[in-house]
Amino acid sequence: MFKNVLLGMGLFGLSIASAKSYSVTLSEPYTVGTTQLAPGDYRVVVNGSSAVLEDSRGQTEAGGAIENEARKFHDTALLSHSENGTARLEGIELGGTQIQVDFK
Repeated sequence: MFKNVLLGMGLFGLSIASAKSYSVTLSEPYTVGTTQLAPGDYRVVVNGSSAVLEDSRGQTEAGGAIENEARKFHDTALLSHSENGTARLEGIELGGTQIQVDFK
């Protein structure tokens, strides 16, 4: 029993250690799904095939799916469009990687 607990804790620790995070700054308010994001600094935490957008306090603001692109992105870029006067964040290309986070 004790070995199972230690094994479980070790695997949990590895899953946390494997998550990578990237910093992004939103210069204007965006909407992701039904969530309003205020301008400010956020972290994109990538873990396997999913990602979450966290605010500076570590609270999850939005979840997204990972798409691995064929090319490496030179810079981090926000993919958005305006809908009824509201900026909607559709995705983030993470600079220096082949990762695009899709919030659709």
